[in-house]
Amino acid sequence: MKLYRSMLFVPGNRPEWMDKAPQYKPDALIVDLEDAVPIAEKVATRKTVRDGIARLHQRSVPVIVRVNGINTGLTGEDIEAIMSPGLVGIAIPKLEFAEEVRKIDAWVELFEQKAGMAKNSVELMLIPETARGIMNAYELASSCKRVGTITGSVSNRSGDVTKAIGYQSTRGEMENLYQASHTLLAARAAGIEYPLAGAPLEVKDLAFVREQLKRARQLGYRSAMVIHPSAVDIANEVFSPSKEEIEWNKGILQAMADAEAAGRAAVTYDGMMVDYAHVRNAIDLIQQAKAFGMDVGTYADIKAL
Repeated sequence: MKLYRSMLFVPGNRPEWMDKAPQYKPDALIVDLEDAVPIAEKVATRKTVRDGIARLHQRSVPVIVRVNGINTGLTGEDIEAIMSPGLVGIAIPKLEFAEEVRKIDAWVELFEQKAGMAKNSVELMLIPETARGIMNAYELASSCKRVGTITGSVSNRSGDVTKAIGYQSTRGEMENLYQASHTLLAARAAGIEYPLAGAPLEVKDLAFVREQLKRARQLGYRSAMVIHPSAVDIANEVFSPSKEEIEWNKGILQAMADAEAAGRAAVTYDGMMVDYAHVRNAIDLIQQAKAFGMDVGTYADIKAL
């Protein structure tokens, strides 16, 4: 899945919120058919979501829809109802087994074809929220080629994962370190380039939200779901390369270009030995910064296999 630094949740039964959400500048929206929609409104909300996808598509806003979990009996009809141009992903909550993912993959393939959409244009975002699902993170993430990303949680005072694991949330989040690391490693082993951090639920303590997202980035997560507009700017900042990172990596490229000119493939830079492995990292970071519209200036043109 493309790197979306911030994915802002919007309740699917609030079309005015869908229309307003892009002004906060998230990289993508997650329109919700699950827990943010009253049970009695779920079926009727499908059309509201489909109409919202069409409007957002005209504004070039990527949309992911969180459908109802496979144990509800609503998932297949959710997917059929919302399949339309502008939909880039489907998020599935409370997954536990690879067979569930493959079943959803088959539904998505069928409804893509019926909607006249390109094959494999809609990716899957997996949201394991039970102990079994988190334990099976690698099996889920590697279950089919349509899987674009998988979420690992941050620590929250309440919610599905908190209940499933039974931890007590603390500001330091040590109680969440193992499961977040486990899901991250599973995602990377399955070939997922940009694992996704779960959503911080605090809306008043933005300093804590920043701490949570910075810890997620330090672990290796590359983007996050957010449930309130106030967290969008924080996520966009945390998951973007900093100016210092950009300059440091440009320095690697220059140092290696100078080394090449002298017939060498390794050099000391900022007190450490660097070689072509570091060139690959530097190029990736600079390309990501450019994709986010950041001004990276000029840098040495050097290649690595």
